[in-house]
Amino acid sequence: MILSKGCSTLKDLVEGAILRFKYKQTQFDGIVISYSNGLVNVKLSSGYNMTIPVDSMDDVELRGTRKITPTETRKEKSDGGKKVGFLATGGTIASRVDYVTGAVKPVLDPAFLEDSVSNIREFSLDMDLMDPVLSENLTPNDWVEIARRSLKLLERNKRTIVLHGTDTMSYTASALSFMFQEQTGPILFVGSQRSSDRPSSDAFLNLEAALEFSRTAMGEVGVVMHRNISDHEAALHRAVRVRKMHTSRRDAFRTLGGKPMAVYSSGTARFNETPRPASESNVLMDKLERKVSMVYFHPSLEPDDLGQILNDRRAAVIMGTGLGHVGSRFYGIIKDAVNSGVKVIMTSQCINGMVDMNVYSTGRELQSIGVIPAGSMLPEVAMVKSMHLLGNYPEDDFTGLFLKNMRGEFNLRDGLGDEPI
Repeated sequence: MILSKGCSTLKDLVEGAILRFKYKQTQFDGIVISYSNGLVNVKLSSGYNMTIPVDSMDDVELRGTRKITPTETRKEKSDGGKKVGFLATGGTIASRVDYVTGAVKPVLDPAFLEDSVSNIREFSLDMDLMDPVLSENLTPNDWVEIARRSLKLLERNKRTIVLHGTDTMSYTASALSFMFQEQTGPILFVGSQRSSDRPSSDAFLNLEAALEFSRTAMGEVGVVMHRNISDHEAALHRAVRVRKMHTSRRDAFRTLGGKPMAVYSSGTARFNETPRPASESNVLMDKLERKVSMVYFHPSLEPDDLGQILNDRRAAVIMGTGLGHVGSRFYGIIKDAVNSGVKVIMTSQCINGMVDMNVYSTGRELQSIGVIPAGSMLPEVAMVKSMHLLGNYPEDDFTGLFLKNMRGEFNLRDGLGDEPI
């Protein structure tokens, strides 16, 4: 390491030091977040974080300081900073690697958050940590647990942020959207495609945006993730209209059939539509019927296969082709299931558009035997909604409630989506 131009000792690498340096023959500008045990964590001018050994830095130039006094931070909080509940369930966003010990640490370490999320000092944090679970291992029982913990945090803080793995986040978020009949403030799910220790992590902007969105007196469940691949914008998606559309890109989450509810950029939240207002009290209906399945129709599917799936189910969501079709060889199996009391719902495998079972005879015949068309509702949302309705309402009310736009799950302005990948 070569120190130069005013950065004569390692003591100059303090929090808030503004540096210009070279690393692997590339020049960088940034602000020191922390320095310990031979590692310096720098917030680069690009918005990324970089953690590197100090002895790998060359031509280090100290260009100024921008330091925050810890006592001032504590005073700001104690004088009435907005309270926000944090619930960590697991996933990429809820952990980071300590490169000194090799251990994985929770991202809810207050000092770590304060170093990395620019607006978090404006809030008073109320933290709740579940045993960390990869999102693919979460079950409906976990959805209920997350809902109950979110309720407690919401009642104490008027706003709750849930850290969750991205793979099944839309399932959990939509489940809470239906379970909360009324809510006194926003419940915002936040994830990250890349862990917080990586320079390209999307965790910090997503958290920063969620905190800004949480200032709104909204009574909805949302999902906050990057809007594009750069580190400049994040989007707030309605929980019942969002889907993960890419395995690894930072802008993987998209609102299907429209624009996201809001966009965060340069410290400002801009809403594209008016969210449901917050209520005076919280009402949670957390019963879920587990005997609900989802089936992906394909040409090699056999009627017996579908029959086995429908057996002992109370509802089944079929992801049909196009406008909502399956082969005629399945009509008998479906009719028998409907006659035995199974609610059979038709969605589409297509990413955009909506089911319309009045166009072709196939759809009309399926309707005549009792299949319920799901319109523009996403298949996973149709499944979660069915679980909620069967768990909390009389069975005779199912069809009427299913076709009712309860949480914005139907896209009444059906279109091609917002900048599809």
